[in-house]
Amino acid sequence: MDRDDEHIKRSVKVMKKSGKLWFALAGVVMGVLLLLFGGGMDDLFGQKNHDASGTPSSEGEERLSMEEYRLALEARICRICARVEGVGEVYAVVNLVGDYEYVYASDIKSTSGGMSSQHIIIGSGNDEKVVYLTQRVPEILGIGVVCGGGKDPRVQKEVTSLLCAAFGVGSNKIYVTGGS
Repeated sequence: MDRDDEHIKRSVKVMKKSGKLWFALAGVVMGVLLLLFGGGMDDLFGQKNHDASGTPSSEGEERLSMEEYRLALEARICRICARVEGVGEVYAVVNLVGDYEYVYASDIKSTSGGMSSQHIIIGSGNDEKVVYLTQRVPEILGIGVVCGGGKDPRVQKEVTSLLCAAFGVGSNKIYVTGGS
């Protein structure tokens, strides 16, 4: 037996006695998994692909355009409101403000001059990427609903309350009226 084998055996005995052997084995298993799956591990942990600017890329993502997002909201509002008693046929219009906002991990430090913030970057050289956390959708500026029963104050109140709860929009940003 050579010197390296004896050193390994002694190290294993020390780790076994101290209870650290399981941590070492877990580290070895994680290392092997990283080698086998490489970049594919990002998908397992919910990480998104990013382009050179650090924003999520469209590869593997289904990001709706602003217009598609607005239309999807309008369709969802129509489906929800149609379930309310007395509403009848529904037509909805949504007004959005802003655009998609990307949120990145930041290191915030308190300094003598106030606070400083810096994006957390992983990788090195050409593989540097900021750590992407999530994406915020545009804010709903207002919702207009035209429906068959929209002239009835009870229906107006029900639809307004429903939309406030469902979309987190204040009642002052929702208008419900009757249609012909």
